[in-house]
Amino acid sequence: MLIYFIFLLDFMFFSKSGAEMTSLKVINELPSSGYSNLQKLESKPDEKLQLRMKPANFSGPDHLRHLAGRCFKYQDSKYEYVFCPFQNITQEDIQAYYEPYKGILGVWADWVIEDNQFKKMNMIEGSLCGSGMHRSTKVILHCSATSELVSVTEPDKCRYTAKFETPDVCGKNAMAVYPRLPPELQTRWDDAEYDRHYGLLTKKGYQKELEKIFLAAGYYLSPEDRSSLVYKASTDSSKNCKAELMEAKSRINELEEELRMKEEMILEQGAGKKSI
Repeated sequence: MLIYFIFLLDFMFFSKSGAEMTSLKVINELPSSGYSNLQKLESKPDEKLQLRMKPANFSGPDHLRHLAGRCFKYQDSKYEYVFCPFQNITQEDIQAYYEPYKGILGVWADWVIEDNQFKKMNMIEGSLCGSGMHRSTKVILHCSATSELVSVTEPDKCRYTAKFETPDVCGKNAMAVYPRLPPELQTRWDDAEYDRHYGLLTKKGYQKELEKIFLAAGYYLSPEDRSSLVYKASTDSSKNCKAELMEAKSRINELEEELRMKEEMILEQGAGKKSI
């Protein structure tokens, strides 16, 4: 919370006939008009970039771990996007001159796995979009000689698709899931394959078993884990607000003391003029 203080000091005006002193006034809030746009400009960006969810822990192929902590930019004709693997992806309007949009398109959650491959990074719980909807992004990984974010589109409202190229995904087994599972989960997968092959497990049942395996491996985020990350983010936000409030109160005390001293100086100067 930002607290604005405007201190209006009515100084003494002197004339040939003597001096007149007026009282010192303190206004603890902005007037209803004139400063409303200033309030919006200062508060909106902070609100939109407030994380709704903490990023999930790193998961997936270990050779991608070096991407954590790095960020990659991409610009189209209207927006600048910043993708930070295993953290978040953001969007900023670079055309608007008044109140440009800046928001989070998603926070790292888990993987989209297709055909035994880590195919997409799932970024969820972004900035609010419409009535109760939050932005989300699927980041598709492609093989390339360099690591860069090459495109971001919005095929459906508030649902984005990003394309990230990197040499880290090149190679037949670079993004294979099965070899990276612990032995006990590989055995479960083998059993599921056996049961499906001999008709003991339906195709739908097989897919559900794979989902359980990926969840146990930490490649999928459970509803409970997701709720926990959202809760942790809200708790951190509450702590930040409390810290800002304490800092603001401390600043209030400093300013009030400064005003008290100035008021005493004005009173002393006024008394000195009257005695002349």
